Amino acid sequence: MTGKESSNKEMVEVEILGESYTLKSETSAEYTRRVAEHVDRTAREIREGSGVLDQKKLAILAALAVADQLFRMREGLDVVKGLAEKRAERLTGEILSAVKQGAGE
Repeated sequence: MTGKESSNKEMVEVEILGESYTLKSETSAEYTRRVAEHVDRTAREIREGSGVLDQKKLAILAALAVADQLFRMREGLDVVKGLAEKRAERLTGEILSAVKQGAGE
């Protein structure tokens, strides 16, 4: 599933929208099944919410929804990373200030 070539690929049977697929994956079978379950759940939610029945359209809409989730999580991660960096800078400044005050005494 990672796109890397390896001889350690495991064959995993999954089901998405009632269709069975055999996937080769470097990840664990459990992980691959969880990913497939997420895609299946997303596609089913889209089908139920929109009434779209065409499998190809559902697959594209599910891919867009999962990509949207990924992009939003990355943006959130960037925000958290920025906040953590600012806090680390502030704490570093406070530590340096405390060390300087301690050394001056």
